[in-house]
Amino acid sequence: MDKRRGDKRLGNRQLGQSFWPDLGNLLSAVKRAMWITLLNLFRKPVTVHYPTVKRVYPDRFRGVLALTYDKETAEENCIGCRLCEFICPPQVIKVEMLKAEKRNFAKTFTLELYACEFCELCVQVCPTDAIIMMKSFDLATGDRRELLLDKDRLHTIGLQFEPSWATGNGLRDMQTPPKAPAAEHAKPAAEPATPAPEQGKAEGKAATVEGSSATLEDGAAKLEGGTE
Repeated sequence: MDKRRGDKRLGNRQLGQSFWPDLGNLLSAVKRAMWITLLNLFRKPVTVHYPTVKRVYPDRFRGVLALTYDKETAEENCIGCRLCEFICPPQVIKVEMLKAEKRNFAKTFTLELYACEFCELCVQVCPTDAIIMMKSFDLATGDRRELLLDKDRLHTIGLQFEPSWATGNGLRDMQTPPKAPAAEHAKPAAEPATPAPEQGKAEGKAATVEGSSATLEDGAAKLEGGTE
């Protein structure tokens, strides 16, 4: 019985001692929150009233994917090589090639945007800059089926939004190591080889022997002529 009374007294004492500190902490937190609210009341808002007002996206913004046309011939840039399909980590791209006489085309091109990782690998490997990323994400919807994009819709997106800076050829040029500078002067022509000393001595001895033989032959010829 005494133990229960002691626990009750201890509990009342702890409750009484913690009430005022907790109340002080609460009032201090409210004061700090209201002070921050008062400061931001006179500041310029950083929020944007989307979609009437849109932010300026950076050049390296990775938005939705799109297909492009050739500006000179107005033909599709995609040749159906399927490199984007092979390199895609989540395998959301499906391409079917259509072979023609002059060049190949993409018969079908589908992209499951709801599973895309926006890694930009498909853009990097494209040899014709056919697939690019746009400076937009305005395809939010409540129906996943609307994010299954076919070739026609990907071309429409490419004409609707501003493209990002990255293209396949541009990225590959950035990753290519710089070429070594050309030599300022051509290498001089090889100098004629000088004969070795022993070889020169041997050639001199051979010439001396040949000269002596010629002298003996001339003397013998003169003796034969005098005898006759």
